[in-house]
Amino acid sequence: MTGVHFLPSPGNSEFVARCVGTDLPAMVSLVGAGGKTSTLFWLAQTLVSGGRRVLVTTTTRMFPPEPKWGATVLIEPSAPQRLAALRALPRAPGIVALFSHLDAFEGKVIGCEPDEIDELKAMADVILVEADGARHCALKAPAEHEPCIPSGSNTVVALSGAAPLGCPADPGNIHRWPQFAAVTGLCAGDLISKHALGRLIEHPEGMFKNAPACAARHWLVNTQGTLDASVPAMLEQLAHDHRSLNGVWVGNMQHPSPFSHAWVRG
Repeated sequence: MTGVHFLPSPGNSEFVARCVGTDLPAMVSLVGAGGKTSTLFWLAQTLVSGGRRVLVTTTTRMFPPEPKWGATVLIEPSAPQRLAALRALPRAPGIVALFSHLDAFEGKVIGCEPDEIDELKAMADVILVEADGARHCALKAPAEHEPCIPSGSNTVVALSGAAPLGCPADPGNIHRWPQFAAVTGLCAGDLISKHALGRLIEHPEGMFKNAPACAARHWLVNTQGTLDASVPAMLEQLAHDHRSLNGVWVGNMQHPSPFSHAWVRG
């Protein structure tokens, strides 16, 4: 794909069109750090407002949906029970959140195996999968067993927090620091530069590790209210330089209409 286009203040429908599309059913997996769960449910609510039935799950563990997200939560210990519970629900627009167990000690729900999620693709218009963990850090590189992305994913959205970009690398705010340092070539205190981020984008053990070969790749930089003035220019150059990226999106994912900038390819 060629040609990168700048989108000032892109709307929610633009993100949905490029990351989900209209060829349904579709599956979108979220990886990385910096707000995956809030982004996942923002996208789920946006899709439901357009009349879609959305299935939310995880290949790892996550906090349960907040009541404000309006999800029907199903927790069933076996795959046949999960399938039966899904089939028992009316086929109507809405969010269904499907998990296998609740870890009462951590207060998190445990999800499903990737192969099972692939087999459930016909049960919803869109399946949204939280496929990675980051322990509340703003950046990460994956460990050997991460991320756990279903092979049926049409799109992989990698999240990063905006605050560390262009700043000295702080191992305390980067999940899997040894892996991050190995992928980017950084030492503690080095600037998280355009070059280092380019390595994170392209490295086989980096941001899009385990993404299916045919899946679209979008990088979402979550500002969470902070964006250094130098960051947009750096992101624009990365969008132009890395043809593997279908889009780079910038926005505060706590807002209903979050996006301030985007650069999209093709």
